[in-house]
Amino acid sequence: MGPPPNPIVSPRHAIVCGSSMAGLLTAGLLARYFERVTVVERDGLENTPVVRKGVPQGTQTHILLKRGMDIAAAIFPGLMEDLQAAGAQALDMAADGAWHVAGVWRKRVPSGVTMYSQTRPLFEWRVRTMLAALPNVRILDRHDVTGFLHVADGTRVTGLKVRAPGSTEETRLEADLVVDASGRGSRMPQWLEALGLPRVEETRIQIDVGYATRLYRIPPGFDAGWKSLIVSAELPTNRRFGAIVPVEGGRWTVTLSGWLKDYPPTDEEGFLAYARSLAQPHLYEALKQAEPLGPILSYRYSHSQWRHFERLPRVPEGLVVVGDAFCSFNPIYGQGITSSALLVEALGECLRKGLDGLSRRYFERAGQLLKVPWALSTTEDFRLPELGAMRPLGSSFLYWYGERFQQLTSTDDEAVRTFMEVMHMLRPPTSIFSPKLFWKALTRRPVTAALPRGPEPLTVHVSKAA
Repeated sequence: MGPPPNPIVSPRHAIVCGSSMAGLLTAGLLARYFERVTVVERDGLENTPVVRKGVPQGTQTHILLKRGMDIAAAIFPGLMEDLQAAGAQALDMAADGAWHVAGVWRKRVPSGVTMYSQTRPLFEWRVRTMLAALPNVRILDRHDVTGFLHVADGTRVTGLKVRAPGSTEETRLEADLVVDASGRGSRMPQWLEALGLPRVEETRIQIDVGYATRLYRIPPGFDAGWKSLIVSAELPTNRRFGAIVPVEGGRWTVTLSGWLKDYPPTDEEGFLAYARSLAQPHLYEALKQAEPLGPILSYRYSHSQWRHFERLPRVPEGLVVVGDAFCSFNPIYGQGITSSALLVEALGECLRKGLDGLSRRYFERAGQLLKVPWALSTTEDFRLPELGAMRPLGSSFLYWYGERFQQLTSTDDEAVRTFMEVMHMLRPPTSIFSPKLFWKALTRRPVTAALPRGPEPLTVHVSKAA
């Protein structure tokens, strides 16, 4: 993602509302197109990797898919090297990770798909540091956005009104472009109604997912043959998920989660008992060897949500929406930041055609882009009988084939690599339906036949070294 080939006429000022990951990536992109970029953030921002109030899920395990990292690194050259220097772990999820899914252990083969693993606060801090170093970017923290500036007929947004906490005085910030990256709590639908637009349609899927996460010190000499471990739920019967992921500082971040209010406990005994109840006991066995670092922290996520800005009959010019303010998914599938990055990339493509008509071009393009990650996450959630009334046509076939395909990944290298590329949004989901893979999945041996064993030994032995 190089400099824009056709500079925009009079690209003076752009404002990004919110320093979410979507907001930071957007601001980095806009810095290539506009003379000035201002990021307005309600939280006070520290020059250290700490969890901030506006990101309540920041204590939980985060996975950044390969496609998202590629976009982020194109906006901020050197980002991957910067993260590794700060302790981020580079993993091949297929070769370095043990993954139990659909009743089988996925085959361990090099996939060529590298994932960078670090805590959310570290990732956000490093990106924000690189953004703040750009000479035409200003980060205005500790300020609330109180409303739009707009032309009299509401057809164009011309800036924002902001206010410092505790102050009654508003500051007017004029801009050629305003980007809403303020997250799920965005007031954009209400503000658009105030401009005379109809209420933005919303699609909601009630999943009531709960998380509990704890940091552990990786035991000295730990060697179970894997660096990361995922034990997937087996919906609809087993609704519990667990993951161990290495992060900076020689630590694991361990997350347990469950659907439909099957929330993991936050007390020591309950947390371990929940881990032991997963489809496989390996995660529980590993935790028994590890030293906990701090408390068990919980987070609950009630529903996936898509605000259909793309369906509005008209949108004000000078305004776009990115990230969770537009669409937010079940976070178990790890698509959030990457889907936001895809919207930012689309915004860049639309900007190359100029500011005139930008908003409509962007929303149409974004609406198409969101269909894939939305389908990937919701299709799996619809396995739950409680959501049966919302299932789209063809779901039964997708469940049948999906399970056979996942079981195929226990023995077939091509299936593993294809799945990883689809999961990381490097290839379209239709790739798993190629004639060759479809035939393999259709004719594979029954799951009850002998299958490759999972990681051994079950109870991990560690060295006595300090």
